[in-house]
Amino acid sequence: MNLEGTRGRKDEILDQATRLFAERGFAGCSMNDLAEAVGLRKASLFHHFPSKDLLYGAVLERLVMELGSSIAAAVTPGGPWEEMLDRMTDGVVGAFSRHPFAARIVAREMMDWGAFAQARHADLVAPVLVASDAFLKAGMDAGAFRVQDRPQLLLTLIGLHVMPFAIGRMAQHLTGLDVGTAAFVDARRSAARVQIRALVLA
Repeated sequence: MNLEGTRGRKDEILDQATRLFAERGFAGCSMNDLAEAVGLRKASLFHHFPSKDLLYGAVLERLVMELGSSIAAAVTPGGPWEEMLDRMTDGVVGAFSRHPFAARIVAREMMDWGAFAQARHADLVAPVLVASDAFLKAGMDAGAFRVQDRPQLLLTLIGLHVMPFAIGRMAQHLTGLDVGTAAFVDARRSAARVQIRALVLA
C-alpha cells in the first residue's frame, strides 16, 4: 500500500473540501460536489471519508492540530520571551497561510458555535487555547509580558490571526494582495509581529 500516495490524496481532498466549505458553507456542499472538485467518483470519496460530517471535521482538525503544533514548537523553556512570541506568531500565520480558506470556516464555527465546535471543543480546540493562555500567563509572571486580562487578550489575538485570512476579498481590496500569495503572507507576518508585540510585551 502506498501510504505517501494515500496521504497525498487525502490532503488534496482536504484542500478542495476546505475551499468549497469556505465558499458555500457546510449545507451548500454535497458529497457529489466535493467528489467532482477533486476528480473522484463519489464512491471513491466515501472510501476516504465515509460522510460529509467526517470530511468537514477533518478539514478543521487539520488546521487546529497545526496551530497546536506551532504553539508548542514556539516555546523553549528558558528562551527569550520576545523570540518565543515571534515564533508563535510566525507559526500561527504560517498555519493559516497554508490553509487560507480554513480561516473562513473557523470564523463561521466561532460565530455560530457549530457542530464541530460543540463536539470537538474539549478534546481538540480547548487544549490549544489552554496552551496559549499558559504561555501568556508565564510571560506575565516573568515580567516579560504586560499584566492584563488574559481572556480578553486571547480574544483579541484570535481575531487578529483569523480575520485577515477569513475576509479574503476585503483583505485584498485593502492591501492589493491576494491572501494566497507569498507577498500577502510576508506582509501579514511582519504586521502581526509588530501588532502582537505592542499588545503583549511589557
